[in-house]
Amino acid sequence: MSNRNSPAETPPGWPSALPLAVITVSERGTMAVSYDGHAFPPPTPDASWSRTRFGDLLDAISDHRKHTVRVEVHEFDGSVFTDIIHAARRERAIAEDQPPSATRRARHRPMRQLIEVNGAGFIPGEDVTVALSVSSAEGSAEGTARAVIDVSQLTDHRSEILLIGRVSGVIVTERLPS
Repeated sequence: MSNRNSPAETPPGWPSALPLAVITVSERGTMAVSYDGHAFPPPTPDASWSRTRFGDLLDAISDHRKHTVRVEVHEFDGSVFTDIIHAARRERAIAEDQPPSATRRARHRPMRQLIEVNGAGFIPGEDVTVALSVSSAEGSAEGTARAVIDVSQLTDHRSEILLIGRVSGVIVTERLPS
């Protein structure tokens, strides 16, 4: 008997069970992975799962975003992070056999402007958080800070990008180009 309920086995109104992937990270950044209690090996036996292949691991666990999966990451320092990787939404089938024209597509998709931000001093394979700084605040005498953010600041191009090493504590700041 499976430990997951299929839609046919789940009574209406009952919560459905999500498959669980447990990722245990070693101090060196290699990861042991189990999926619903069974070992989940990497696609090639000569390579192990590592932080640098975390995106590939999430794709493999969720069958390239076809299935929703609950993920628990157990870090070597004892911290635990839990998230749900949602299945990608399926595109609606187009009634016509031909794809929409390029001009029609261009009207519905905003033009993307990509920038690259680089930083040094991080531990190889560590998770690096990328944050957009929209404001700054001053700490009080009690050691607290409060920030009130104007929503219009979220599109302001005078902001800074922060790269924050989760293990090393390295913080790299770069101002966005205007």
